[in-house]
Amino acid sequence: MIDYHVHTSLCNHATGTMEQYVRAAVVRGIATICFLDHLTFQEAGRNNAMFPREVPMYVNEARRLERYYREQISVRVGLEIDFSPRHVDRCIEIVNTFDLDVVGSSVHFLEGEDVVTRHSAWARGEISPDEVYPKYIGVLESMLDYDYFDVICHLDLPKKYNQRPSLTAIKGFLGVLEKIREKDLTVELNTSGFHYPVKEAFPSPELLGRCVQLQIPVVVGSDAHTPETVGRDFDRARDLLIEAGYRHLTGFSHRQREAVPLQ
Repeated sequence: MIDYHVHTSLCNHATGTMEQYVRAAVVRGIATICFLDHLTFQEAGRNNAMFPREVPMYVNEARRLERYYREQISVRVGLEIDFSPRHVDRCIEIVNTFDLDVVGSSVHFLEGEDVVTRHSAWARGEISPDEVYPKYIGVLESMLDYDYFDVICHLDLPKKYNQRPSLTAIKGFLGVLEKIREKDLTVELNTSGFHYPVKEAFPSPELLGRCVQLQIPVVVGSDAHTPETVGRDFDRARDLLIEAGYRHLTGFSHRQREAVPLQ
């Protein structure tokens, strides 16, 4: 298996050195590990992401580990960039400056507030799903007007605290998948959802099945924030993917997609 969503201590809410993550992946028999640490220009998220000035050090360390461990594992490096329409130009500048393997795009903020932190009103159940999901889907649709990223991370993230989408919201997500297919992008199957109240990967089996129907490529990520969680629940992920109809995963090297057998 491959793990294309691994964080580092640079994001200020993960622990362990980058090398510890690589060593953990080797022990677990992971074929490829990809660092995908947070970069955000949202003011509310500044303390939970690396600073832009840290990106060169981050990329250089990943490339050093790639060379050092090349006989044991493939090491890749990318960024998980929080979408913000006000800061797209800065995102594009960073993406074009560095030799990244993959760029993921995600949505954590609605109108400047991180709605998926455990400290949010959304997590406390104080905001209606009928308010959050339309806004979230609207931001996803706006995000898909741009072309600087390769992967959509944890597509249905707001369900994290078990406030599941209505049928109307699910239709909205299906529309988003149509646009993802048109843009020829990849969707991430993120296993971290198994460890939140929703007890389900992102995206849901229903949305994953629609990805298969639309022939949308899929990549797997643990969203690890500690070395111990690299590759977590990948047996369950494999079962979900096979049941949905996938036979290959998607990997990336220098922003180019590559097929990976689902084993």
